[in-house]
Amino acid sequence: MVLTVLGASGTYPRPGGACNGFLIQEGGYSLVIELGNGCLSNLLREVELTAIDAVVVTHMHIDHFGDLYPLYYALRFHPLRPWGLRLILPEGGLELLGCILGREAREYLPIVFREERLQEGVDYEVGGIRLRAFPTRHPVEGYALRVEGDGWALAYSSDTSPTPSIEEAARDADLFICEATLPDSYREEASHGHMTSRQAGEAARRAGARRLLLTHIWPTFEPEEVLAEAAEAFGGEAEVAREGMRILLGGGGDG
Repeated sequence: MVLTVLGASGTYPRPGGACNGFLIQEGGYSLVIELGNGCLSNLLREVELTAIDAVVVTHMHIDHFGDLYPLYYALRFHPLRPWGLRLILPEGGLELLGCILGREAREYLPIVFREERLQEGVDYEVGGIRLRAFPTRHPVEGYALRVEGDGWALAYSSDTSPTPSIEEAARDADLFICEATLPDSYREEASHGHMTSRQAGEAARRAGARRLLLTHIWPTFEPEEVLAEAAEAFGGEAEVAREGMRILLGGGGDG
């Protein structure tokens, strides 16, 4: 499996960067997890529009789904009409997307995208890639993900305050992609639905994850400071997600 980081900033992108987005490729299938502001251009460096098999959005905040809008238009006006792209997102997500579109554009939304509800207790499959959702603590409905394939398992925290469910998602995972929005001195600010650097490291340690990849760091802060605090709390291999980074799982190594 190849994981490519499409974007890794929280709330708004760093200069030249993008908000959260990840591409997972295995066995000829391409799964996108989150498509935040700026991610689509990075995604199209990796795959053709017609080769995207599914997109998962964990919660309906714009820094996690903003580039669904240009993706929608790219698919709608594509000469081959590759419509019916599988879009897995929380209940009411497609309706929310349509709120800022004109009437005609709204009518095409359920044609261009084939909506599926993301919810706890349901198993999803994209080729040989399997997903399961775990509830998070965030101001809107949201889910962490456990994603598994041939000989590998990764977890993605989404946006959340500390909660046992994300540790369940990340139990013994080869890779835990965890938000670390703020340095640990900002615990009070983070408590309204986010995690600090140290909290991310602690969650990864308790879950027994083999490797920690930090994401959703606010551009206000230096990633190196966040990484140092998270790595100390984790006690294992940790790094900061950066656009274009590739990680191989399931018998390979880093790309």
